[in-house]
Amino acid sequence: MSLVLALAFPLAAQTGALAEDSHRAKELMAAGRFADAVPLYEKILQAMPGNTGIRLNLALALHFSGRDAQAIPHFEAVLKQQPQAVPALMLLGASYLRTGSPAKAVPVLERGVKLVPRDPEGRAMLIDALLMLERYEAAVPHLRAMASAQPADPKVWYGLGRAYEAIAQRSFESLEKTAPGSPWWLYLAGEVRFKLGRNTAAFTLFRAALEKQPAFRGVHAALAEIYRKTNHPEWAAVEDELERKLPAPACATPAPECDFLKGRYQQALSAALRRNTPQSLFWQSRAANELARQSFTRLSQLPPSVESHQILAELYRNQGRHADSIKEWRTALELAPGDPHLQQELATSIYMSRDYSAAEKLVRELLAQDPRVAELQFILGDSLANQQRLEDAVPVLEKALSLRPDYPAAHAVLGRALLQTGQARQAIPHLQAGLSMDTDGSAYVQLSRAYRAIGEQKLAADMIYKYQEIRKALDSEGVAITPPAR
Repeated sequence: MSLVLALAFPLAAQTGALAEDSHRAKELMAAGRFADAVPLYEKILQAMPGNTGIRLNLALALHFSGRDAQAIPHFEAVLKQQPQAVPALMLLGASYLRTGSPAKAVPVLERGVKLVPRDPEGRAMLIDALLMLERYEAAVPHLRAMASAQPADPKVWYGLGRAYEAIAQRSFESLEKTAPGSPWWLYLAGEVRFKLGRNTAAFTLFRAALEKQPAFRGVHAALAEIYRKTNHPEWAAVEDELERKLPAPACATPAPECDFLKGRYQQALSAALRRNTPQSLFWQSRAANELARQSFTRLSQLPPSVESHQILAELYRNQGRHADSIKEWRTALELAPGDPHLQQELATSIYMSRDYSAAEKLVRELLAQDPRVAELQFILGDSLANQQRLEDAVPVLEKALSLRPDYPAAHAVLGRALLQTGQARQAIPHLQAGLSMDTDGSAYVQLSRAYRAIGEQKLAADMIYKYQEIRKALDSEGVAITPPAR
């Protein structure tokens, strides 16, 4: 409210009715009756179209009454006359965000934050806009500035950790696309499997990385950890010794690896982001993961909050500890009752725990409030399918796809439901669109059945061949953990 009062510019040489209207509009703004102030400011502006102060007040009244689309051109007109009017910059950015235009909001908010760097609300809006656009690298400096200014705010540490995680994931995905068989990719893929408790798969990948690059620093140490986890301390000691014998990296000139090994993770990330080689993508992912871990550690040291319970819930979910995850989501909801994001996450964990009846009940309640959430439509559809209510599942899954056509999981489940209800021809395009979700080759078996049902025997045989190839590759992950290579 103080912002509105500060921006209630006086009219020069007001007379009669205009002066009275101006005074009344100020009173309405001060009382929070923004919608009622709009027609008064429109009337005054019509009489004095060149008055920037009145135009700004009209923009404010429109913005605060929720009429952002109408406020935007007035804010833009003010900024043409006064490019450094901070309130106009910040609230124009807010209006762009509200109307679903984060790309337009970013340059406006950047100008505002540059002029008023200590304004937390403006910086927070800029962060939101950058995250909406998935510009995580650009968001990080602003999140770090917020963390420095507000070190006790759990939302800031949660957001910073999430941004670093997104950078790490994006770097890994880029590496997977550009150099999937490289030692750099093999190491990161092994690290992922090790964190998931898939020790034999991790062992195979780390060994493959060593075969391609025998002097790869860190791989022997990773193998030693696997040996310790699987009760082979004598083999772990051998790997530890092999790691110690590796030559130190050449650090005469700055390099991401040197910064990383010295614990300077932010410098390592910044240096790695300057290039796009497989090696730099590797260090981007590793450094960003470490920075995410540090951020979440800081979050865990603060008093319990929605964000701290959220991190635990996500951690337990990733570990497959769904009962613990559900408990944490419910605790978070006690701190933020009715939060739609937390409710959706709770529904997801209940669904992942395979309590499909309970998931259906909660999701139906949430969809009654907002039926436009594709993820909830999918959970409902798959929960129905898993309860063998296939006829009910089909229209729900179709609804999910109408909201989000590029939804491979929904395509996969819908394809299976259509196939099981005798609609093989309709199932095929959905099964094909869902292949990216296949982890064990079963989608190819489903496709084979569908092709066979419509008389396409060769295509059916091709799908079985692909299934067998996938199974062969998966079986190779399960090799026994053997002694260190001498």
